[in-house]
Parts: sequence; C-alpha cells; structure tokens
Amino acid sequence: MTPPIARFATLDEAESALDWIGLDFGDADASFEGELADDDRDKLQAAIDDAETPGSVRDLARMLLAGWDASASETYPFEVAWDG
Repeated sequence: MTPPIARFATLDEAESALDWIGLDFGDADASFEGELADDDRDKLQAAIDDAETPGSVRDLARMLLAGWDASASETYPFEVAWDG
C-alpha cells in the first residue's frame, strides 16, 4: 500500500469522509484502505460538485481523483489514516 493520501484528526472524521463520498473501505492499522474502481469516479466527482460537501471531504475527493488520474490505471488503491 502507498502512504496515506489523507490524514484526519480522528477515526470518526476519516470514516465520515469516506462514508460521505460513498466509497467501500476496510480497516487497517490506524487507517482505512480501499480501491477505487468503476463508478467510484462518479462518486468522487459528485462529492466535489455538491455544495453541501464539507471542505475536508471535498479535499479528500479531489486528492483521490487526482491520484487515480495520475496513476492512469483502471483501479486505484488508497489509504486514509487518522491521528487520534
């Protein structure tokens, strides 16, 4: 796995951000891991475009989308960590 693409202050904040976007993820050591594929691109773009999306969630969606685009692959593994 690559280094975390984002770090949140608490587990709850990290989990809420991923849930808001609607991504599938699993527990890891002080982080959540997942893999973007298929319709996840639409979910990321919807979170970016939604005026009600909190800033930290929008930032995460942008980072994930940019990383996925830069990878030029069909899927993109990600990790989101927390401090607390």
